[in-house]
Amino acid sequence: MRETIFVTGASGLIGGGVLHRLLKTDPRMRAIVLVRDLNRWAMHAGRFAREASRITAVQGDVTSPDLGMESRSRLKLSKSISTIIHAAADTSFSRALNESRTTNTLGTAHVLDFASECCELERFAHVSTAFVAGRATGTILERDNGSDAGWVNAYEQSKYEAESLVRSSGTNWTIFRPSTVVCQGRDGVVTQINAVHRALKIYHRGLAAMMPGTRENQFDFVTADYVCEAIARLTLDEKAGGRTAHLCSGKSAATLGALLDTAYDVWAREASWKKRRLARAILTDLETYGMFERAVMDTGNPRLRGLIASLSHFVPQLALPKIFDTAATDELLDIDRPQTESYWEPMLLNLIASGWTVTGESEEVAA
Repeated sequence: MRETIFVTGASGLIGGGVLHRLLKTDPRMRAIVLVRDLNRWAMHAGRFAREASRITAVQGDVTSPDLGMESRSRLKLSKSISTIIHAAADTSFSRALNESRTTNTLGTAHVLDFASECCELERFAHVSTAFVAGRATGTILERDNGSDAGWVNAYEQSKYEAESLVRSSGTNWTIFRPSTVVCQGRDGVVTQINAVHRALKIYHRGLAAMMPGTRENQFDFVTADYVCEAIARLTLDEKAGGRTAHLCSGKSAATLGALLDTAYDVWAREASWKKRRLARAILTDLETYGMFERAVMDTGNPRLRGLIASLSHFVPQLALPKIFDTAATDELLDIDRPQTESYWEPMLLNLIASGWTVTGESEEVAA
C-alpha cells in the first residue's frame, strides 16, 4: 500500500528535514502537511524540489480544537493517513508556562485527538527534547524519568507534559528526544538562531562576566542532519514502536571546558576581539551565578539586564551535569553521529562571518 504521512511542523528545521528524507526514500509516499499559512508554505515548498508534487498542504493550527480543520476535510484525511509525525513546537525558552503549553502540550493533545480518528493509523512519531530531563543530573535513561527534579524553563516542562500525553494515548508511538541542535551538519552552517547562539554572542562580546558550570561538565549538542536522518529511519521501523530514542551525543558529548577553549581560541584570531582585550567568562556554581545575576538586575543598565535575563532561561543547564543514555537508539540505528569537535569550530566561524544573523527564523513556532 502507498504510505500517506501527516506532518506538523513541516516548515521547521526538523519537521521539514524529516519530511524531505522520507519522500526521497519512498517515491510512492504521499504527505499531508498542516500549515497555518498556505502562502507562507508556498515559499517553503520549493526546497522539496521534485518531491513537492507529492505534498498536499492543508490549512490548520495545532493550537485549535480539531486542528482548525473543517470537519469534512478532517474526516476525509483521517481515512488515508498511516503515519503521523508531530514536529510542531514553540521552542522559545523564554515563554510563560501557559504560552508554552498552548502549542507544545495542548497542541499535542489536539494532534492525538486527530490520531484517534485515523482508522488506518499505524504509528505516531512525536518529536520531543532530551531536556524534558529538566534539572535532573547524572545519567538520563530513554524512558519517562519523572518530573521531581523540576525544569529550567517552561519549554522543558511543556514538552514533558506532552510526552505524558503521548505515552498514555494508546497509539503505537515513538518519542524522539534530540538534544540541542546547533547547526545543519559537519560544515557548521547555521540556518536557525537559537539560545545557544545567542549565549555565545553575549560571551563573545564580553557582556557577561560569569557562566555557571565546571570545565568537566559535558554539554550535549547535535546536528540537524543527524536528527532528521534518525527520525526518518526510525519512524517507519516496527522495532521502534513504544520506544524513546535519545538523539544525542551521549557519552561522547564534549565538555564545557573544551567547548569554551575552542570558542575563545577562534575568537582570539579576530583582530577586533584581541584589541578589546576581553577577559574570559568565569565558570562558577549556580548559587554564585545567581548572585551575579541578581546584582546585574538590581544595578545594571537596561540593555545588560535584558541580556542577562535572556540567559536565565538557558545557561543554568550548563551547571546541571547530565549524560543522555543512547543505548536504545544505538540498538535501533546504524548511522554514526558526528562528533561535536568536528562541527563546533566551523559553526563558530560561520556565526562570526554572518554576524550572528542567518536566513531563517529563530525559536520558531512551526505549526
